[in-house]
Amino acid sequence: MPKQAESLIHVSNLCKSYGDNKILKDVSFDIESGDLVSLIGPSGCGKSTLLRCLNCLEVLDEGEITIDGVCLRAVEHEKNEDLFWKLAHDLRQNVGMVFQEFNLFPHKTLLENVSLAQVIVKKENPEKARDLAMMLLGKVGLKKFSGRYPWSLSGGQKQRAAIARALAMKPKVMLYDEPTSSLDPEMVEEVLQVMRDLDQEGMTQIIVTHEMRFAKDASDYIIYVENGEIVEISDEDEIFINPQDERTRRFLKRYM
Repeated sequence: MPKQAESLIHVSNLCKSYGDNKILKDVSFDIESGDLVSLIGPSGCGKSTLLRCLNCLEVLDEGEITIDGVCLRAVEHEKNEDLFWKLAHDLRQNVGMVFQEFNLFPHKTLLENVSLAQVIVKKENPEKARDLAMMLLGKVGLKKFSGRYPWSLSGGQKQRAAIARALAMKPKVMLYDEPTSSLDPEMVEEVLQVMRDLDQEGMTQIIVTHEMRFAKDASDYIIYVENGEIVEISDEDEIFINPQDERTRRFLKRYM
C-alpha cells in the first residue's frame, strides 16, 4: 500500500525474528486516521507480534514504524538506544492496547482501574481522572458497576473495562489482540459493539480477530497475514467476495 500524506500509521519493511525464526518478513502498510482495520490469518502467522511491535512491546529488527509523526527505526536502536526508547515512550503515549487477558488489577474497583494510570502516568488531577473514568465506564456500559471488583464481573464486562482503561490515556490509536478469544460466545457481541461505537466516533483501531463476520461488517479494510507476510490488503467486501490470492481464498473457505 503506498504511503498516503494523511496516514496516521506508516509501517515500512518491518522485520522481526526470534533467533533463527523469522516472524515478520518485510511488512509494509498504511492506515489513515479513523480507519478500523482487521488483521486476519492463521494462528501463529505473526499478527500478535505485529501489534506488539506497533506498541513497542517488541523491538523491530529491520524497517520503521511511524505513528502520529513519531518514527521508530530499527537502525536507531542499534546506533542510539537511549534515543530509540525515548521515541518509543513518545509513540506509546498515543497508542492504547487491549489484550486477550484483561490484566485488570484484582484488588482495585473498576473506577480505580480506569483512574489509576491517569494519575500515575499522566499526573492527572485525581478528581478529573475519576470524572473521566466514570464517563468512559458509561461509554462501555459499565457505569453502574464502577464500584465493583473484577472478580465479580463477566468476561465481557472485564474486557469492556479494559477498553475503558486504555481509552483513559486518550490514545489516537487502539490496538486489540484477539479481545474476544477468551470470552463465552454470548459475551463476544457486547465487546465488538464497543469497537463499532468507537469507530463511529472516529477512533483509529487495529484488531487481530478470528471473528470474520465482524471483520466483514465493521472493517474499512482487512489485512490478511500468513507466515509473517502480508498476502493481501483489501476492503471488507472485496476480500470476501473476490480474494486475489490463493492463500487468502484457502483461509476464507472455512468461514464461508
